Amino acid sequence: MLGSMERVIQLKKIPLFSGLQAKELAAIGAIVKERAFAAGGVIIQEGAPGDSLFLVLSGRVKVIKAMDSANPIQLAEIGPEEWFGEMALFDRQPRSASVVASEDTQLLELGRFEFEEIMREFPSIAIHACQVFTRRLRELQEKLGWLKEKSPKNGSVLFSVQASQAKAPD
Repeated sequence: MLGSMERVIQLKKIPLFSGLQAKELAAIGAIVKERAFAAGGVIIQEGAPGDSLFLVLSGRVKVIKAMDSANPIQLAEIGPEEWFGEMALFDRQPRSASVVASEDTQLLELGRFEFEEIMREFPSIAIHACQVFTRRLRELQEKLGWLKEKSPKNGSVLFSVQASQAKAPD
């Protein structure tokens, strides 16, 4: 179990909180919960209600869309000093993907209610979080733009192959 100073040190390493002052980090450190998951453990289930953000202290997790389907898609792999689940802090929507521990993983969990209280007390935390979330959203948009540029060629080739196979001789 981490002491309060160790939590502050760990939080400072995570880009989401790296720009905050010591008193802000101490306030967050006082409300996060330590969580441990063994390899293969499901941390977040797609479609479940979401009400917390997770910060990775050690280990790795996989973000998976449609995990229970025949064709699950791994969206990302997240490791130490990274985070996931931030959308749940703001939009109150069900989880958009599942997250599974790839190996034994130590996390800090920050609940929505506690985060909202901290943001009221320290508005600079909200401003900093918005800047970081916006940066992450912008990076995602750039990746999607790149995929869009690449997919018409690949998509039309795939469509052409499927269409030619569908027209097999009698």
